[in-house]
Amino acid sequence: MLTRHYILATIAVVAAAPCLAARPADHGGSTIAKAIPLKERGTKAVVEEMAWMLKLYNYSPVLAVHDAVADASSKDKTGKNSVNTPAPWGHGSLDHNGHLISYWWFVTPLGKKEVYFDTGISSDTLGDVAEQESARAQYMRRIASSVKLQ
Repeated sequence: MLTRHYILATIAVVAAAPCLAARPADHGGSTIAKAIPLKERGTKAVVEEMAWMLKLYNYSPVLAVHDAVADASSKDKTGKNSVNTPAPWGHGSLDHNGHLISYWWFVTPLGKKEVYFDTGISSDTLGDVAEQESARAQYMRRIASSVKLQ
């Protein structure tokens, strides 16, 4: 005969099985609805976004800038006239159900990639939104100024 503890443990496992077997939410960043939730805020959030892009695509806007500068430099050295090429990356802030979504696109050697991040900031709090945008702009300015050719 089973003791009461074994019966209660069996009931608990059976009751929890559907919850444990459920697949976690897909947050791959491929669409605005599947935006990757960020844990950090401010400049640390931008660093986290760059880390995610490197993890997902082995590429980031920082590398896209470096490659664009290297390409322009090689064209300049060969004497070819360079045509104004479009920026190798872009960023936008979107509102999705009251959440501030950070949208990045960048050009890789394999084509254009897009990724969405849920900043965890309410799009209704303008001070937080402005602070995040300022941190992102400062980060990208600092990175762009440090890009050097070897």
